[in-house]
Amino acid sequence: MSDPTRDQLLGYLLGALEDDEQELLERRLATDAGLRRELTLMSKALAPLDATRREYTPPANLATDTCRFVASHVQDTVKLPPAAAAHVAAMQPVDPPRSWSDSWRVQDLLMLAGVLLVANLLIFPAIHGSRVQARLLACQDNLRQLGAALIGYSERNQGFFPKVPTQGKLAVASVFAPILAENQWLPNPRVVVCPGSSLAEDPQFAIPELAQVEATESDEQLARLQESMGGSYGYTLGYEENGVYHPTRNLHRSNFALAADAPGRRVPSHQSDNHGCYGQNVLFEDGHVQFLVSPRPSDRSDDYFLNDDGYLAAGVHRNDSAIGAGATPPIRFVRGN
Repeated sequence: MSDPTRDQLLGYLLGALEDDEQELLERRLATDAGLRRELTLMSKALAPLDATRREYTPPANLATDTCRFVASHVQDTVKLPPAAAAHVAAMQPVDPPRSWSDSWRVQDLLMLAGVLLVANLLIFPAIHGSRVQARLLACQDNLRQLGAALIGYSERNQGFFPKVPTQGKLAVASVFAPILAENQWLPNPRVVVCPGSSLAEDPQFAIPELAQVEATESDEQLARLQESMGGSYGYTLGYEENGVYHPTRNLHRSNFALAADAPGRRVPSHQSDNHGCYGQNVLFEDGHVQFLVSPRPSDRSDDYFLNDDGYLAAGVHRNDSAIGAGATPPIRFVRGN
């Protein structure tokens, strides 16, 4: 793959492409499987940087002080031509104060640099790994609480989990959250926010009321509510059998995915973005939570993020688990007669 193409993929992942460049690249991704694989690999390689994306303000006079520090050691250890020596002398203060640097040699600095490099290679990845693990475990705890709320709701509603409507403004996967909240099964709305997701950085997040969604007249505002009201998690879309749509019923199945880290859109497999595309936590109908590196486990033939026909839509039979994210509707098309 050419370097310009890799540069475009990197710009795509970092949000640095112009609109026309992004549109062109997305058309290529839709038809080029090799390009999609490269994008997936680059996305995984960049994932560890997510925890370090912060803005830092450099100390005052950093550039000047650095130049003076380097100049002082160059002058002490290297014989310079007269003109260069004069230039270096001009970089130094008239009466430099004594500091710890006066007693350090270049060899000492090289040794210190080596120690810092080893620390960077060994310590900081461990710190990053501990943070990622902490978010992963916190996410699992959220899903367990969400599972308790969903199971409790089903026990009060003839065994059915919150139903996703097939028509109207509430006909999206994320409707489960306001349904649970209005029935007082979610006293803490932050339970639907994965600590490893971008939504975790939004302190203003709130689950809207169902009436608020219904009353929304702006298409743009409605789209935002539908996309975000379920938080960071996706939810089962029910199933359609013989042309009839059915909500999911609680059968206490240990292998039926009820909710999960929301399916992503950046890679063809729909791997969740919540944990850097490394995998997703999945809540099963019996209440247990498991981290899966792929939405298609090796011990079963179907995909938790797609129905058995391969669509982002309701399952095609009772045991076909299909989890939708945000504004995903349960019924995407009408089957032919």
